[in-house]
Amino acid sequence: MLSSDISNLAKISLIGHPAVGKTTILKLISQKIINRIYLPTQGFDLNTVEFDNFRLKVWDFGGQKAYLNMYLHSYLLGTDIVLIVTDSTEQNVLSSRKLINIAKKTVDNDCPIIAIANKQDLIDKDNKVLQVEKVSDMLDVKTYGLTAIDPQERNKLLDIIKKELDKVISRKEGKVI
Repeated sequence: MLSSDISNLAKISLIGHPAVGKTTILKLISQKIINRIYLPTQGFDLNTVEFDNFRLKVWDFGGQKAYLNMYLHSYLLGTDIVLIVTDSTEQNVLSSRKLINIAKKTVDNDCPIIAIANKQDLIDKDNKVLQVEKVSDMLDVKTYGLTAIDPQERNKLLDIIKKELDKVISRKEGKVI
């Protein structure tokens, strides 16, 4: 049951290509057990999370091309924050730019589009994992590094969401309707 001090309902949309960590991020936010078995999301998953004075509806969209091409536009409608999840490899970051363009054409101008450069823990000898600053430069959106399989990263992620939601709420309250 919703407590009386929770007043702000928000829709958070997680989008990205397959196997980048969208479902793991959803589990991290929801405080569910994170396992390392990859099961592709079919369609979407939805969880409700309450923290501070927010009630979040977190949508995790399947990253397969069929879902992205056919349904992404509809799912993004009404979104308050879009989190573009990438696995921090150059190939995935480059292909994520298309998702950012779709999001920009779909959501309101005041809806933040934030990149999550996930899997920052997978540094290899060939430097195939890009640092957060490089991902940010390539995507041209605000970007945060994350290791979603680490439960200690939950507070960092919630702080990112809260900071962005506070801005969204301030802008909405400042609008004349």
